[in-house]
Amino acid sequence: MIFFSSASKYPYASKASADFFNDLRDNNYNNIVMFVTGHGCPQGLDAKNPITPHQLLKALKGAPNLNNAIVYFGQCYAGTFNFVGAGKRKDGEPEVVLIGATNLTESLSIATTETFLDGDEFPWTANIFLLHVFKWMSKPSDIDGDGRYTVMDSYKHAGIFTNFVNKKTKTDMFGEIINMHAECNKLMALASSGTGNWIIDTTNELNYKAKKTQLQNLLIAHHTHQECWILNARPAQKIEF
Repeated sequence: MIFFSSASKYPYASKASADFFNDLRDNNYNNIVMFVTGHGCPQGLDAKNPITPHQLLKALKGAPNLNNAIVYFGQCYAGTFNFVGAGKRKDGEPEVVLIGATNLTESLSIATTETFLDGDEFPWTANIFLLHVFKWMSKPSDIDGDGRYTVMDSYKHAGIFTNFVNKKTKTDMFGEIINMHAECNKLMALASSGTGNWIIDTTNELNYKAKKTQLQNLLIAHHTHQECWILNARPAQKIEF
C-alpha cells in the first residue's frame, strides 16, 4: 500500500481477484486499462484456482457499457492469453486489446530505482516490459509518427526498450557466468576433498551449493527468451491515451 501511494496521487484499495469479476458485472466505464503482474502458470494467471484466458475474456466481453479494454500482461507465460477471440464480433461487444511482456516463457525482471512523486528514490525488482510501458505513459512518444499517442505506441516503445535491456543484461551476464563457473569448479573441488574437520567440510559444502545455485539462476535468466506480443492490433492503432 505504501508503494502504490508513493507512485500515485489517487487512493488505492487492494481487493481480491473475485471482486474484479464482480465489479465487471456492474461496470459503468466505457474504457478499462489493466496491468497484470504477479505469477503466471500454464493455465493462465496463477492462483489456487487459476484465472484462465477464457474466463478473463468472457468477463470483459460481457461487461456492460464497456467499449474498449486494454490489458497489459507482465507475468510469466503471458502468451497463454494470445491467440484468442479478442476482437469485436458483434454490436454491443467491446474491443479487447491484449499485450504480453513475453510469450510462452518466463518473464524477466531487473533491479531498478525510480523517483516517486514525493521525490524519494525507491529501489525494487521490476518487470522490464511493464516498467517501460509506465515510462512511456509518464512521457509518451509518437513511435509510428501518426501524430497520436496510442496503445500501439506504448507497445512498440516497451518492446524496443525491453529488448535493449535484455541484450545488454545478457551480454554482461555472459562474463559473470564464465567467472562464476570457474569459482564453482574450485568450490566443488574443495567440497569433494574432505579435510576431516566437520566445520570446514560443512562450510565448503555450503559454499559450493550456494555458488552452484547462483550459477544456475544466471544460466536460467541467460537462456530465457522474452518476446513481447500484441493481439487485436487495429484498435490499438486508434485508441489514444
